[in-house]
Amino acid sequence: MSAIAALCADGGPDRVPMIARMLAAAPELGADHQESWSDPQATLGVAWHDWEARAGIQQRGSLTLAADCTLVHDARGPAAILERWERAGEGALDELEGDFAFILWDAAREQLRAARDFVGKRGLFYAWHGGTLRVASTMAGVLADPRVPREIDLVRVAQVAAGLWSHGAGTAYRAVQELPAGHVLTWTPGSPPRVRPFWSPPERIVRRPGRMDDAVAELRHLIDQAVLARLSPAGPTAVSLSGGWDSTAVYASGRAALKRTGDDSRRMHAVSISYAEGDAGREDELITQVLEHWGDTPDFIDIATIPLFADAERGARQRDQPLAHAYEQWNRRLSRRARAIGARVILDGGGGDHLFQLTEVYLADLLRLGRLPTLIRQARQRSGGRITARALYRWAVRPLLPQLALRLIAAVRRTPVGGDYLDRDVPYWMRRSFLAEHDVVGSDRRARPSLPSGSAVVAETHAYLRFPFYPRVFALLHRFALDEGVEVRSPLLDARVVRFAAARPWYERVDGPETKILLRRAMHGLLPDAVLAPRPHRTGVTSSYFLREMRTAGWEIAQRVIPDARLATLGIIDPDAYRRAWEQILKHDHHELAARAFFTLQAELWLRAREP
Repeated sequence: MSAIAALCADGGPDRVPMIARMLAAAPELGADHQESWSDPQATLGVAWHDWEARAGIQQRGSLTLAADCTLVHDARGPAAILERWERAGEGALDELEGDFAFILWDAAREQLRAARDFVGKRGLFYAWHGGTLRVASTMAGVLADPRVPREIDLVRVAQVAAGLWSHGAGTAYRAVQELPAGHVLTWTPGSPPRVRPFWSPPERIVRRPGRMDDAVAELRHLIDQAVLARLSPAGPTAVSLSGGWDSTAVYASGRAALKRTGDDSRRMHAVSISYAEGDAGREDELITQVLEHWGDTPDFIDIATIPLFADAERGARQRDQPLAHAYEQWNRRLSRRARAIGARVILDGGGGDHLFQLTEVYLADLLRLGRLPTLIRQARQRSGGRITARALYRWAVRPLLPQLALRLIAAVRRTPVGGDYLDRDVPYWMRRSFLAEHDVVGSDRRARPSLPSGSAVVAETHAYLRFPFYPRVFALLHRFALDEGVEVRSPLLDARVVRFAAARPWYERVDGPETKILLRRAMHGLLPDAVLAPRPHRTGVTSSYFLREMRTAGWEIAQRVIPDARLATLGIIDPDAYRRAWEQILKHDHHELAARAFFTLQAELWLRAREP
């Protein structure tokens, strides 16, 4: 929970004051203490809060480190990184378990390294300009140096406004790049920085997975260890608890681990959101059953007291990027409640959807392997008994076709080639002329990491774990929580859990309408049977709340900005078409349309906040 920064290859006398400016640009990451270190070629800085253990500059031999980290295997944090690096060099990255971002200067080799863990909650951005490298925890930290150009990349803004995944490492500023999660940056004087991945999930599914009972036991042990390692060392740890299977698994595993160890110095406290009866988001009864199973009582926050938009213009001014999280206020309120009960850590169920369930793309693997009876049975179960040719083509056939075949089909049908199911369509209010001239969709698609060929299940798992969109979301949630005084930790994204779960076969994740089969079995006895049972329909669906807020506060903001929308002036959107979309949202329950309109609105507010 520290802000870190580095300024390299700049011999000017203002390096230390500049580092102070770069650190001060991220007060939510560290506002109470600052420390810097400098030699002729590099200056490093760290800022941290009073409530953290001392997190200043660390040195060991020729190595100097600025780190923002919470390591689950070693409470020494930065000192542990230095010790491992001195022994193993870059191989130390494979040994680090937990959330981390760091900048390391090796004076003996005259080399700088910067790295982020694969989850990416702790950001790192950099700019190479005028022969000087700047690295900082936030984009605002990099831009605090006035010598860094502030030209906005309109293609990137358009990608965010369209609600595309924005797969690449570029940012809304042409001069600033994001260091992707699971990557390391290397720089030596006189040359530009080089970036490469150091982490990747398994690329194969286990062929002989063994007995299901053995997999259940191993997963349960791994989750227990991951949760236990992420609890506060003393006092309360909050859990953001819904009625789904991910956060409840985290809560139950933690309670069981504490009971088993007999540790009375630590405790867990669940905080939850309550929805009205009849709302699709309501999981109050499921949450209550889980807590009563462990002898606890609910701590609910009424969703009616949480606005989707809270001073949206001010929020846009404070955001580094045009991308906004729709549930920022939702997460802030949970973090605020956690802090109110004395917690400095809040656990969540992040990663459960990535690891323990699948879309229908597993049907493509069944077709590829020639398992036609299983394919037909699964397709019927997934579709409620009725199979359409279009659905079979989309999920089973299309993922297996080479790009040449897709181009031929598109030519015959006189339709765009399009992307795969991991791509999003562009909303109709985006101007086609701007999209075509700047190759907005194509550049977004090409920027994403390449996925393993062969298994569609493996490819989808890699997409969820490697596409930059997800670390960006995790980093936003991390910053919201820190702004409220707590740290978010995600036990299901423990590297050991990820390595195990990502290699499991499809039928442990999905069977017709059932999902998260292995995870639910691992929680048998720790959660009530009624909570673990298959559900006839999805629970915890927040679309009603989202639409309600969009139709009130969202529409009020949209009416103010559409008449002189900057996105329209720049030729990115058609304002009349955008207004028509809002009129549809006001009349119809179209959640996807509302989500895209939200992204466009937030991109517009972000642009307006940066006008001279």
